[in-house]
This record gives sequence, C-alpha cells and structure tokens, in this order.
Amino acid sequence: MNILMTGASGFLGSRIRSELEGNHALTTLGRQTISQQHIRCDLVDETPQLKGYTFDVVIHAAGKAHAVPRTSQERGDYERVNVQGTVRLLTALEQLPVLPQAIVYISTVLAYGRSEGQLLDEKTSLDATDVYGLSKARAEALVCAWGERTGVRVAILRLPLVAAREPTGNLAAMMNGLRRGYYVRIGDGAACRSMVRADDVATVVLKAAAVGGTYNLTDGCHPSVYQLEEAMARLVGRNRIPTVPLGVAKAVANVGDGINGLIGRRFPLDSMALRKLTSSLTFSDEAARQHLDWNPRAVLDCFR
Repeated sequence: MNILMTGASGFLGSRIRSELEGNHALTTLGRQTISQQHIRCDLVDETPQLKGYTFDVVIHAAGKAHAVPRTSQERGDYERVNVQGTVRLLTALEQLPVLPQAIVYISTVLAYGRSEGQLLDEKTSLDATDVYGLSKARAEALVCAWGERTGVRVAILRLPLVAAREPTGNLAAMMNGLRRGYYVRIGDGAACRSMVRADDVATVVLKAAAVGGTYNLTDGCHPSVYQLEEAMARLVGRNRIPTVPLGVAKAVANVGDGINGLIGRRFPLDSMALRKLTSSLTFSDEAARQHLDWNPRAVLDCFR
C-alpha cells in the first residue's frame, strides 16, 4: 500500500515506521527528513503540498504531548499543533484527486478527562479539561467529521501510557529517579494503571485502518504502581524504594496547592497530582480484541 505518515520520528511513530518500512511504500511528512520519500512540512503553520501523490492509508501520529504548559503561549501550542495541524493535513488530503481509503488518528485516553475509573470503554464521554486531552478530543472530532463527510474510513486509537524498554515521558522520569536513588513510593502503590507496549501498537495500525472505529489499546494487565516500580527498580539495579506514608504525602500536596495559588503554576506534588498517583484508572480493550484481533503482551515484560 501507499501510506502517508506524520509523526514518524517520534517515540511511537518511529516504531510504527519500522513496522511498515519494507512492506509498504511509505511517505513521511514533517519538519525533519527521516526517509527517502519525505514531504518536508511543519503542520503548525503550513498546509502540505501533496500534488502528484496517491495514498491508500494516512497515519496521523504527529502531535504535542508531555510538556506541562506554563504560559498562555505554551497552552496555545496544543491548539496550533494538535488541532490546527490536523485541519491543515485534512485540507491537503481533500485536494487530492483520489482520497485515501482510510485515516488512522493516534489519540489518547486522556481525552476522557478521568482521574479514576475501572475498565472504561469507548462509550465513555470525552470530558477532558486539560489543554492536551482537550486538544486531542477536538482533533478526534475533526477527523471523524471529515471522514463522515468525505467517505474516508476513520480509525481512532486511544492510547494510555505507552511503554518500551527505553521509555520517554513519565516512565523515563521514573526510571531516572530510580537509577539515581531519589524516587520515592507514595503509600502502598496499589493503584492500577492501563499501559500498552509501543511495538504492539505498531502491529495493529493497519488492521485498524482496514476496519475503522474507535479503540482503546492496553496490555490487558493493568499493572499496579507497585508492580511497575519494582520491575523498573530491578532493571536499574535498585533493591529498595523509599516509601512516603500517604498521610505525609497529603500534607505536602496541601502545601503544593497553596504554592500553586502564589506562583500561578503547578507545584510538582499537589492534590491533583497525588490523586492521579494513588487512584486506579484502567480502560477496556475488549473492542480491539473483538474487531482487530488485538493480542498484546504485558508491559512489565519490557523491563525484565
């Protein structure tokens, strides 16, 4: 197939690209040239020129994530990258003489806007209020509306924390903290979280394109924070993780709430952060198992 992919240089995108290269004619699109067949374009402020191309499938994995916005400019970046960037891509695709058969949009479970819950499925309402989750929910809506109007099949993949042996984001921060000895466990670590392996996601993208629909993807195991901490600690050679009692953590979080009001930005540990660390939040991947033959591996195996 002829495939157009954005975000192919990212943590997840690079694994999707590796899965596709060699088996399909892959064209990448982005600021950084990373393949022989590449369209150089910054979707933040450019509409790509696709004249002369024909694509069967489009994989839109580009986006802004992880960074906590501290200014109005940084908050606006989520709108410019995740929402307006998607608009520019769809505008360019619609100008093609032949539309693609399908588009796959890589989204996030943060679009649900939940801080706790058990096995939430795809029928759960999208109630995100943070700038990242809200921007991804808005981009989802744009892609779905465009697909309905043009007849292009749409697949939305909502991902939880994405893991690999060499992680990024929050998992990388946890691993670095464990390696350097300054990471601490809060309470008993019993809260469970949905996670998924990056390489497993890469294998299911084209299946999703062929079927369409919206899917949560998880490893189906939903490890506890304790299990994740222990697995990563063993990997970096740490035998013991210091523990902070939950009561002490709550006191620190209350102080953090006060500091937030004074400095106008997030203190590392406030009540919201503590709630996320100590509340279980898991998602059901039953729809993917039924319709995409989704058969993932355990995330904790990455760290063995």
